Amino acid sequence: MASSDSDFTALILLSSADRPGIDEGLAEVLSPFSLKVLETQKIALRGRLILGTLIACDPAHVLAIEEDLLKFGSEQELDIAIDYSESQGN
Repeated sequence: MASSDSDFTALILLSSADRPGIDEGLAEVLSPFSLKVLETQKIALRGRLILGTLIACDPAHVLAIEEDLLKFGSEQELDIAIDYSESQGN
């Protein structure tokens, strides 16, 4: 049985100096894509920000999403890591 698109997820981790607009910028980068935000967690400590966003997306869009995220990270001086996972449903 083939897995559905919702079985494929990407965990996006952003790290940077804490400043306004990073959440909104990430939402803007992701907005052109057909995906679902499953969870977002934000930690701000001593002037640093760690933002984790878990999305369900079409595996065919991964390269385009990653390209846009890396461009955003470079422009905004963010460290970005992306981890992909495909559920092996029952």
